[in-house]
Amino acid sequence: MPPHSSHLFQLFDVGYFSPLKKVYNKEIESMIRNNIIHISKEDFIPTFLTAYQASITEKNILGGFRGTGLNPLNPEAVISKFDIRLKTPSPPNSQPDTAESWISKTPKTVIKATAQSILIKDRIMNHPDSSPTKSCDAIDQFAKGSLIVIHKLTLLRT
Repeated sequence: MPPHSSHLFQLFDVGYFSPLKKVYNKEIESMIRNNIIHISKEDFIPTFLTAYQASITEKNILGGFRGTGLNPLNPEAVISKFDIRLKTPSPPNSQPDTAESWISKTPKTVIKATAQSILIKDRIMNHPDSSPTKSCDAIDQFAKGSLIVIHKLTLLRT
């Protein structure tokens, strides 16, 4: 059941409360047009009673059964009101999610550079049909150079 849709197949919402709400709102609008801007408890009862008597009719009750697809039995009466958008499922993730996902950008700290090189090596090691040793050696050399540059940059800034 889609979120916020239960009112579509609940008999009292369809055949009772919805018509009552519409008629009551019309009564209130009529009072506003007559320059009544405050409704006291004494004004509420007659206004509500008028709305109740106008909305609780055999026609509305039967319409509630029809609208909810109960009588005659018609599940399509409710299903057709849903705004259903089918989604294509995402392919299963071949790599386990890590606590810190890698985003392709230049690392600014030693910790981020180390984390990225470890993540890249793990992905290479777990990738099927690859010879990881040469790639991992190259990553280790690149990571060493990056760490040296980041350390020197940190010393220059301080």
